[in-house]
Amino acid sequence: MTPESPEVAEAAPPEAAAPNRRRLTAGEVREYLLAHPGFLAKNPEVLEHQALPARADADGHRVVDFQRALVDRLRNDNAKLRSFQSEVLTAARANVSAQGLVHEAILLLLEAESFEHLIHAITLDLAPMLGIDVVTLSVETLEAAPERPSLQNFYLVPPGTVDGLIDPGRLVRLISEPPEDTLIFGPATPLVQSQALARLDIGGESPLGLLALGSREATKYEPGQGSELLGFLAGTIERLIRLWLRPTD
Repeated sequence: MTPESPEVAEAAPPEAAAPNRRRLTAGEVREYLLAHPGFLAKNPEVLEHQALPARADADGHRVVDFQRALVDRLRNDNAKLRSFQSEVLTAARANVSAQGLVHEAILLLLEAESFEHLIHAITLDLAPMLGIDVVTLSVETLEAAPERPSLQNFYLVPPGTVDGLIDPGRLVRLISEPPEDTLIFGPATPLVQSQALARLDIGGESPLGLLALGSREATKYEPGQGSELLGFLAGTIERLIRLWLRPTD
């Protein structure tokens, strides 16, 4: 057996190998590695699956093997890197999926044929499209004790409600807890375990509004998550409401 023969065997695709091909012996593997000292340097992943022997000095006492410690550290680092890469890929796929859902939702809102149709699409059609349980729209009113209109998932709330839920200067807030009261989600409140809130500033003399998304999944919305898509959706809704409320000649 020549040193080159194992390379020829490795080059052959698995499907081309004969089912009864002779397996290499330990001696042949040792001979190949001795003949190719750069093999492990070019294929470091092989070391990750090998058990390394303990080192001993001339008297037979065990000594600290820094090389082995380094290899073990590299193994752990590689395992952490693979786990991190997997998490990044999972998050990227989820983000692409969420982005596609938001784009479809915006296209739906753009098709509204009237202001009432737009409100209906926001409060009733968005939730199933986004894969959540409820979407509500709230508007502040100067009335001391506002009565809620009959339109489903559309509520009138006291002045200061939006700033009380979202700090002034912020557009979005993600909350991984159930609502404290039924003011924003109404009858759907018992379902909501996490919520995403977005400020709606229509501008002019119009009062502040609030777009609220609720999910029964406690980890659906959590502080620290990216909120760019929700901000984009809220910004689109702001502009559409302005267009429908704009005076016509």
